[in-house]
Parts: sequence; C-alpha cells; structure tokens
Amino acid sequence: MVEIKGTLFTGVYDNKTDKVIELPSFEHFENALYKMSEKPRDKKEDSELMSPATYIPNTTRANDNVLNWAGWCAVDVDDANIAVDLKDYVATKVGDNYCICYSTASSTEMFPKFRLVFPLTEYVQREKIKHFWYALNKELGEVGDIQTKDLSRMYYLPAKYKDKYNFIFTHTGSYMDPNVIMSKHEYVEKSGNTMFDKLPKAMQDAMMEHMKNKLTNTQVKWTSYKDCPFFPKQLEEQYRTISGSGWYHKMYQIMVALAGNAIKNNYPITATEIAYLCRELDIDTGNWYEKRPLDKEAERALEYVYKNQF
Repeated sequence: MVEIKGTLFTGVYDNKTDKVIELPSFEHFENALYKMSEKPRDKKEDSELMSPATYIPNTTRANDNVLNWAGWCAVDVDDANIAVDLKDYVATKVGDNYCICYSTASSTEMFPKFRLVFPLTEYVQREKIKHFWYALNKELGEVGDIQTKDLSRMYYLPAKYKDKYNFIFTHTGSYMDPNVIMSKHEYVEKSGNTMFDKLPKAMQDAMMEHMKNKLTNTQVKWTSYKDCPFFPKQLEEQYRTISGSGWYHKMYQIMVALAGNAIKNNYPITATEIAYLCRELDIDTGNWYEKRPLDKEAERALEYVYKNQF
C-alpha cells in the first residue's frame, strides 16, 4: 500500500514547502478529506491548499523543485455540461478508477463545480508528471485542464461553503496505475517547431480555414462572460486573486482556454468574441487592459489553439 504524501499551503501566495502531508494510506487521506468537507467556510480564501507534489528540502514552491507526485492526483471540473445525475456523470468519466469527488467553492446546483481526487498505485516522478497529467486528462475525456506546465499545482481543501452546493462522495473502483494510463496515451512535448510550423504560410492558412469551416455549432448564446459556457471559470478565479504582477500572462491563458473550450464544443468562436468577453472581465476587475490591444492578443490565442489541433 502506497504512503500518501504532499504539501500544504496557507494561501495562494504561500511558497514555503515545509508543511508536509504524510499519511500511511489513501484510506486515511480519504477520511481526512471527508472530515474537512464538514468545516464551514465563508469563502475559499479562508481555506488552506494542498498539492500532491513533494519538494527538494528547504526549497520553495516552484516547478524546478518538485520531486514527485506522492501517491495521489486531482483534476478540477469547472466547465462540464452535465445533463444527468452527477454521480452518473462522474462514473462515465472515471470508469473503473477509484476517486473522491468533492464540491469546490463556486459550485451551484445549476452549475456543479468539483474536484476529482485519485489514489495512485505508485508515485509519479518529476520527469513523468507532464506525460501523466496529459494522459490522465485524455483518459477522462479532457474534462479538466489539459495544460501540463504546473508541476506544483495546488488545490483548495474541501469545505462546506456558505450558500453553495456542497457535496462529497466516493466512486469505488481500482487505484489508478500511472504507467498503464501513460502507456495508453502517448505524449510528445511540443517544441514550437512542429511539422505544421514548417509548412508554407499559405498552406497553414488554408488548413486553419478548413478547420474553421467544420465548426457548425452556431446555436450557442450568451450575454456576457458570466454566462458564456466556454469561459474558463477556474482561470477567472485565479485571475481575480492576482496582485502585483501576472495579469497579462493569466489573461492570455484565459483567451487560450476560452478558444479551446469553444472549438472543442464545435463552436466557431472569433477573436472579436474572445476579446470582448475578456474585456468585460477586465472592466470588472480593474480595467488593466484599457489601452492594451486585446484584439491582437485574442487573434494570437485563437491561432495558437487552431495550430495545436493538428
């Protein structure tokens, strides 16, 4: 039986890695999560965060300092279109894999938001984390964030949030074997010099135009970023917590995720729509981009997503 380890953080700005989780089994970890889910919280910022990453001793939270993911992993599901019972939905996504499902701070009955926590049969070492994360999300039908950059990703602890749709339940099955998952989904880290990049510009444009013409789901409607089904709510929450620096990078991440969600759902989103939705968010959060050319950045984000479809 694998010992469960990880790291606790007091908040999103805490980068100290000295608060180590050590539990003899996933069963103990599961019991702890259930107990924490009963603790009342007004908002998620009142809660600590946890990470499956362990770190080189006496270092800070950074990708370069990660040693492994120690016996567990988690996936956030924020933008799923759930038309059936939640437990049935989770069962169809996770299959025979054992997992704990608990609600996150923005969960509502109409739009449940939740986290899936999986026990692993062995630790995932640093050099394999990107491959494993990619394979895990492919295995789950890409319900989570397929980006693989953050080896030191953190997750808020479960809690009972005021006026939110709170829940926790266990889907029984087998502990996930990282090697089996990785063997099913080949991963090649992109270098930015792909075969697509080597094609003549005219051929690139023609291929992307062909892909755009295949997107036919034009019935989707929204009034703002708040009710747009493609807007990445988790990244929005992260954006709202930023202070000091990082707004530009996070906004570009939002644009890429927004474009990716739309295309994945066969909607032919435009750079103008992306820029307009992000401009609305900016106006609500300080108007940092009042003089910044969001249209150009939206075009770049959309082009990036189309290129990575090939």
